[in-house]
Amino acid sequence: MDIKKLIYKSPALAGDYPDFKVETAPDDPFETFYEWFGHAVEAGVLEPSVFMFSTVDEEGAPSSRIVNLRDMEDDGFIIGSNAESRKGQDMESNKSVAMTFYWREVGRQIRITGHAEAAPEEVNRNDFIRRHPASKALSLTAKQSFELGSMEELEREMREAARLVEENPEAFKTWTLYKVVPSEMEFFQARKDLVHTRLKYVRVDDGWEKLLLWP
Repeated sequence: MDIKKLIYKSPALAGDYPDFKVETAPDDPFETFYEWFGHAVEAGVLEPSVFMFSTVDEEGAPSSRIVNLRDMEDDGFIIGSNAESRKGQDMESNKSVAMTFYWREVGRQIRITGHAEAAPEEVNRNDFIRRHPASKALSLTAKQSFELGSMEELEREMREAARLVEENPEAFKTWTLYKVVPSEMEFFQARKDLVHTRLKYVRVDDGWEKLLLWP
C-alpha cells in the first residue's frame, strides 16, 4: 500500500481561512476561546466542541482520545468521565492534561495544557441525574477501556445497567465532572502561504502573558 499517494490526493490547507489579528486579541485567553468557538459555530464547523484529550499515567505514559466539551467556566473547561476509565485513573495519579481542538474548515487549532480538578460528589451526582438513560447505563458498567470478552457480554451488561437505571434513575456510581484549569493556551491560525499565526498565552501571577510563536 502506497499511503503517500493517498495522502497527497487530499492536500492540506485547502480551506477559506479567516484572518487572526493578534494585535487586537483579548488579554484573557478565555475570551479569545469564546470568540473562536462562536466563529466556528457560525462558520459551520462540524462538531466544534469535540477535541483530543490527553492524559499521562503514573509511569509517564501518555494516552489520547476524542471527547466532548461539556461546559466552560471563567477559569477552566468542563468534561465528564467515568472515574474508573483509563483517563479517570490517569487523572487520579497525574493531574497534568492537554486538550487540542482542530477545526479543519477554518484552519484553526487551540492547544491547552494544564491540570484537572474533579468536581465534588454532589455536583457529579446532579450531573449524572440529568444525563440520557443510555449514557447513565454505560456509566454504571464502570468498565470503560478494560478488556471485553465479547459483544454478547457487552450487550448483557448494558441490558442489566439499563434495568438498574429504569429502577433508579439516580443510581450514581463513578460518573465524574473534571475541570481543566489551563496554564498555557495557544491559538493557531493556518494560512495557505504557510506563514501561520500562533498566539500563546502563558499564565503568570497577575494574569496572562501573550507571546507570538514562529510557525
